[in-house]
Amino acid sequence: MNKKLLIATDGSTYSNQALLYAAQLFGDQMDITFHLLNCTRQGHGALPEPADNQNSLFPSSTENESRCNAANSCLKQAKERLYRLGIITDRVTSSVVAAGNVAQAIQSTAEHLLVDCILIARRGIGFVGEMLLGSVSADLFRKCHQIPLWIIDGEVTSKNILIALDGSCNSLMAVDHLAHILSGREDVGIFLYHCQRIFHNKSGLREQLHPKWDEDWCNTYLTGKKDIYDAPLQLLREADIPENQVTILPETAHIDKSSSIISQARRHQCSTIVMGRRRAGMKRRIWGEVTTRTIKNTQNMALWIVG
Repeated sequence: MNKKLLIATDGSTYSNQALLYAAQLFGDQMDITFHLLNCTRQGHGALPEPADNQNSLFPSSTENESRCNAANSCLKQAKERLYRLGIITDRVTSSVVAAGNVAQAIQSTAEHLLVDCILIARRGIGFVGEMLLGSVSADLFRKCHQIPLWIIDGEVTSKNILIALDGSCNSLMAVDHLAHILSGREDVGIFLYHCQRIFHNKSGLREQLHPKWDEDWCNTYLTGKKDIYDAPLQLLREADIPENQVTILPETAHIDKSSSIISQARRHQCSTIVMGRRRAGMKRRIWGEVTTRTIKNTQNMALWIVG
């Protein structure tokens, strides 16, 4: 099954690092395609129709024509960079959107194109700013719950991936997303890690059954003392990911789960962390807070956020 990744690019060093991450992880995976999106701010604010490959979304004016030319130049450079990294042009499409709200434009384009994830770079770590992410990535984090969001910070060098489990349906959906993206891969090390928060009661997966899995499947893999791991392991098996590529790390208890997750990722040379989070409209619980703190403190890592 083909998968499509939307990469938001603006020609900056940060977005170039996102291109490098995508190429390193998926350069030789012919079932993965890429859509490059450049969003140019439009002062009048109204969001046009979804992007097209002819880049015909700009109103005709000298100023907007200049913006369009700059955006197309940025996309051309991004395509050339991917080509130099080993990704043939047949696997890459692109479009330009003029929008008053860049985050909304990215999300709308992703929904229109039915992509599997949105990949966006952030501009480093700092206490000042929108949720420590920058306005565009922060807006996407707050509002984009239907499409998995991959946030890239700095240079990501290892293919190893850590999946943070918490015994919820949200983290199971995160595993399901990873299994879909990495189906059949034999070159990626996957680490499953469950950190219990001290003074926090664990809730089992069976309490949060999802319509995606039928009753027989849930009765088989969401029962018993190891339900934290049984269901994720089965999802990886069904995706033809070899079991020798998967490592279950010892459980720990920690007051700050986010710091424990990041520490384990670094210890095992995992440059990507995969996490589930509460869905829009769900009662706020500790997992949403853990996701936010993990984003705040990751450096030279990629964070896949599902939910």
